[in-house]
Amino acid sequence: MRSSPVTLEIVSRRLTAVVEEMAETIRRTSFSVFVKQTADFGTCLVTPDGEVFAAPRSISGNLMIGAPARAAIEALAPYAPGDIGISNDPDATGGLVTHLPDVWTWAPLYAEGRIIAYAFSFVHASDIGGSVPGSISWTHTDRAQEGVLIPPAKLCEAGRENTALLQTILANTRVPEENHGDIDAQITGLVAAQRRIDEIVAVHGADALEDAVADLLDEAESRATGLLAELHDGSYQFVDYVEGLTETGPDGRETVTVPPTRLALELTLTRGRPHLSFQGTSPQVAEAVNLPTGGHPGHYMLVFALVNYLVSKDPGIPYNSGLVRAVTADLPPGSVVNPGPGATCGVRAAVFFRIMDCVLGCLAQATPDDALATGSGAVAIATVAHTDPVTGKRHVAVGQPLTGGSGGRPGRDGLHGTSFTGGWLRNVPNELLEQDAPVLVEEYRYRTGSGGVGARPGGAGITLRIRSLADGVTLAVRGMERLLFEPWGVQGGGTGAPGRALLNPGTPRERDLGRVNVVTLAAGDVLLVETAGGGGLGHPHDRPADAVAADVAGGLLNPGLAAAAYGVALHADGTVDQEATAGLRAQPAPREGTFTLGSARAAYERRWPPQVQEELVEAVGRLPRAERAQVYRTAYVTADREAGSGMVTPAAVIHAVRRAAGRTGTGTDEPRTTDPHRTGATSR
Repeated sequence: MRSSPVTLEIVSRRLTAVVEEMAETIRRTSFSVFVKQTADFGTCLVTPDGEVFAAPRSISGNLMIGAPARAAIEALAPYAPGDIGISNDPDATGGLVTHLPDVWTWAPLYAEGRIIAYAFSFVHASDIGGSVPGSISWTHTDRAQEGVLIPPAKLCEAGRENTALLQTILANTRVPEENHGDIDAQITGLVAAQRRIDEIVAVHGADALEDAVADLLDEAESRATGLLAELHDGSYQFVDYVEGLTETGPDGRETVTVPPTRLALELTLTRGRPHLSFQGTSPQVAEAVNLPTGGHPGHYMLVFALVNYLVSKDPGIPYNSGLVRAVTADLPPGSVVNPGPGATCGVRAAVFFRIMDCVLGCLAQATPDDALATGSGAVAIATVAHTDPVTGKRHVAVGQPLTGGSGGRPGRDGLHGTSFTGGWLRNVPNELLEQDAPVLVEEYRYRTGSGGVGARPGGAGITLRIRSLADGVTLAVRGMERLLFEPWGVQGGGTGAPGRALLNPGTPRERDLGRVNVVTLAAGDVLLVETAGGGGLGHPHDRPADAVAADVAGGLLNPGLAAAAYGVALHADGTVDQEATAGLRAQPAPREGTFTLGSARAAYERRWPPQVQEELVEAVGRLPRAERAQVYRTAYVTADREAGSGMVTPAAVIHAVRRAAGRTGTGTDEPRTTDPHRTGATSR
């Protein structure tokens, strides 16, 4: 260690204060609701080599650990005092940017005449242009649809603003005033970082600061490796899915139009060093769910669940990218977790969240005592666009970030209305939405009965009901997931209820909107969104009867579910009927294996067995990268249609791939023999 323990602790606390002051500055001076209220922004300090050494713990999106900053830094070198970079380009920043609404800015930090670090920040712009309000749509298949692309450029050079660049960016968005205010807030945060670094250097000196940074990164790496070394060495597999789309034909039969995206993870632990293999994961897809990682093994959207595990086990561990230094990964080039240039990525959070679920599934096998059930696995955000009746201008407002329940946890129930995925995003007061758009929020509450049953039940999802008060109100909703595949339970816990979205529910005009995407409402139309509940942990008969009665009294359960799932009978006054409860719980109750994956997933994997899915991924992976997305979709849809009501076979998949690719195939395209248990988690 280069620093004394006392100096290291002092510098560590001061660096945390720097990034949190940057974040607080952005929150207080930003213009958009999405930054000021929802807090979808982030700040960090990085070394000259691009490694994050300080990030906030208590404010803003805590996604910065593992952010790859080197490509962005190198893109604008050399620097001078007063330079500020800006970009939202996933390819040019090497995966620092993961979708276009995240506008990143950065500045060199100087000490004693040299660059000692860089300050970085991002804000999620409410709109960055493109084909839909809010700029994000699952259906985008061309990056040009996703908004204005900003390659790395100097927004300020030697302290002078590049006004032409800024005006060009703002002119191509629907909310230029809000975006201008948010970018100014970022600049103010960067300036604050330099001021606070000056103060630290004045006390300790530049050399001592650099030594402390190096020590903090090394300490984080050492403590993280030590924590993971306590787990059993071995390989643990889990598979999960981003859902596809189906259409119902005139004959009432459902036809697949977009296949599910498969996320396959094998986590291998060797003396505390984790390796993430995504072999068997879907190729880059045509839909906008691709996750640009730049091929970085410790990328922040690959390791977030692992980082959360480490911080949960050791809350005092230094919070920096040393936590993920030991991570290695196999990220197949041209896959959905390492797509090629130009891949659409607006809804990349769907893949990010599902990777988190896969990591949780692997950790549940590696350390059963720390197992967590999965949460709702989604954050649905509605952007509301309408025409101002006075000015005639189109206005864009941001609604609630609708997450769902978290999964049951060791010793604790799941959180209601807040999942592990996106739980850092904050509510927008309904009054603000009603002030900004001609809508009335009729209902906003926890969703009764949506949490998975268990000794530690999953948290409830959310119910939101919005009525349009004017014609032509457009809602663009991104991130609706877990509408089919239920959030899974662990160690006997049940699945959470899947989500849904309905237009004009309970009327003759009721329509299931699925993911919603974009819908235009007339005056009086009602949109109902119900998010998924979290999965349960442990067998429900192991939950104390009084706790079940309290859940019923709190509106989280109904008496019927209390009796059927928990074996708890209640009197009319809500108290426990001890005799009837004893009788219910005396009946044999089936005990599940490690995972309860749900009936929808079980049915899907009977039709598309895991080894057949792997066959499709492998066959498509042998094609040129540019062909894979379309061939994957076409071959999947063809094989599914031709299977009728039966099971899809490896031979059918290979035949469908050959036809979709326009090839006759060779002997190397024959179906291979695979281990059907390789995925590590099977439906019970």
